[in-house]
Amino acid sequence: MARIGDTPEQMSSRIMQTNVGKNFYWPRDMSPREKERQLRDIPLTPFSHLLPTAAEEWKEQIFWKSALHRRPSDDDGWRVHVYYLNGRSVVELYRRVGKPLNEFEINAILSRMRGGQTWRRVPKKEGQKQEDTILGYDFALGEEGADVLRARKQGDWLIVYHKRFDDYLAARKERWDETEAQRKAELAVENEKSAPISVDGF
Repeated sequence: MARIGDTPEQMSSRIMQTNVGKNFYWPRDMSPREKERQLRDIPLTPFSHLLPTAAEEWKEQIFWKSALHRRPSDDDGWRVHVYYLNGRSVVELYRRVGKPLNEFEINAILSRMRGGQTWRRVPKKEGQKQEDTILGYDFALGEEGADVLRARKQGDWLIVYHKRFDDYLAARKERWDETEAQRKAELAVENEKSAPISVDGF
């Protein structure tokens, strides 16, 4: 269906074929509350503060792909969110709609992206956080320590992304944390100064 590193044109030509896929648009009659819930469900939402903000750098495309062979369906299929950094896809989110996402579909999507390399499952040690990732991953493509792509299942979502994008987010998080620490320190000083005035008269 897709390949990490594609341009928007390549992605569109692959998915938007007759009776296969089309552009996805949120339904006009969707309530604001439901749309907010759907947007909150997107796995990248918790990291929105780390994402690029310049329109020329960052772009999103959303596709709908039918799950039925050469038959259009608006109920049984996939919502595919593709994010481009500087014109190349770096993150692809596959949301299974109509049926639960299963391991055979996961394996089929990953196999289309492996090239000549092999995906390996990354075991998670109980209670131990993955230190080398922002997005988290269950699968890695390539040799251990030199993986190229990573993937993670989250409910009925499959997230596939380039490791370099994970590193990019890690660098932005480091800068964000530094800025947040400074902001909190400045706020603490301000609160300390205003406290006597605030409680004066009790």
